[in-house]
Amino acid sequence: MNKELDPRYKEPMGKDVREMAKQIMKNAPKEAPTRNVKKEGQLYFGPYVPLCKVHESLMTGLLNRGNKLTPGDKNSTLAGHLTDQRGYTEEDKKWFIREFKPYVNWYIDGALEWSGITYDAKQHTHSFTLIDLWINYMKEHEYNPEHTHGGQLSWVIFLDTPDVSEEQKAYKGTATPPGSIAFHYGEPQHPKWADHTFNYQPQVGYMWIFPAQLRHQVMPFHTKGTRISVSGNLYLNPPNTPDAVAPKNDGQY
Repeated sequence: MNKELDPRYKEPMGKDVREMAKQIMKNAPKEAPTRNVKKEGQLYFGPYVPLCKVHESLMTGLLNRGNKLTPGDKNSTLAGHLTDQRGYTEEDKKWFIREFKPYVNWYIDGALEWSGITYDAKQHTHSFTLIDLWINYMKEHEYNPEHTHGGQLSWVIFLDTPDVSEEQKAYKGTATPPGSIAFHYGEPQHPKWADHTFNYQPQVGYMWIFPAQLRHQVMPFHTKGTRISVSGNLYLNPPNTPDAVAPKNDGQY
């Protein structure tokens, strides 16, 4: 067969590409559970950033699995000034994408509606590849500086948090209150109206989903206790492709 002239000829896939394709198909999850996800709040500036409650089974699964992980094994790859950040296992990630699927569906549908766009199966997708997933055990005086994430979508799920209401009441400043997460959008310079900040005091059982490049930070609290939260990143896949876990150590799938 003439490789240059015969249109039937296709260049064979490289070994690395074949292995990646096999890995992605192997990691495709079983059918996702049915969940009724309801929007509980939203940032009304910048991109679509909704707040919702998280089903008890997802929270329990994340906490139980997270407690079995190696303390601090994720510290060197994250921005947080925390002593205990843990990366979930590949098996945990496979379980998670099945449980998390209803929330991704809900976010995509909401984002399209919010943007005034009609869903088109040829252009839009609910399929995703999970890049990373980790759990934070944030103690008093620790914090997360302003940062962004990799991928396209990110989230934070609050599994547990100490009561910092007295700290909040005692704070008399004008910046982000103790223990709050702050989302920033716009130009961090004058004029002031071009930069927007939204502060939120974490509540157990709630989750924010947001574009990965949205700037955000978590302020320290000084009440004794541990705040436990789960975050991660994903890419949206092309239409008609399965959900998957990115190959291990592939930070930019």
